[in-house]
Amino acid sequence: MATFPGPAPPGVRTDLYSSSVKTLAPLCILAVLVTATSCGSSPAAPSAANLTGTWIGAGKDAQGPETFTWTVTQTGDRITGQVVLDPVDPNDGSCGSCHKRKNGTLAGTLSNGALALTLDFPAGGTDLTPLCGITMRASTSDITTGRIAATYTGTTTCEGPIADGTFTVTR
Repeated sequence: MATFPGPAPPGVRTDLYSSSVKTLAPLCILAVLVTATSCGSSPAAPSAANLTGTWIGAGKDAQGPETFTWTVTQTGDRITGQVVLDPVDPNDGSCGSCHKRKNGTLAGTLSNGALALTLDFPAGGTDLTPLCGITMRASTSDITTGRIAATYTGTTTCEGPIADGTFTVTR
């Protein structure tokens, strides 16, 4: 029963007040808990529905900066395509200025917002350093509409391991 600092005002039924509080209090607590738990949840990862298209961007690793042009096809979660790798400055005299002039392929998967790619630039062909091949392995969940940012590791047959690569491409 509700208590008043004196007799209840005329026309106020104290028995209804008490039962209303008993009914509403648990509902209010439930509403607060639902609101608090929904505020703490993480937003869903952005869904990159389809990566098909032309992507252009830049990256860098210990051999120096580079540019990429990707032509990508996505079928389901499978990613395939062609890649052109170029140095940012082909005349700077660095290892990257000649080793990063290559054409290659990319292959990978996009599953649950996580992208795993292998960029392969095999030895041979008509580039400046046909004896040198490069393989880059990238992984990321940093995918938004029109942008992919990733880190990569890999190997080069002429320069050894790559441990510190990063790139960002856009379409």
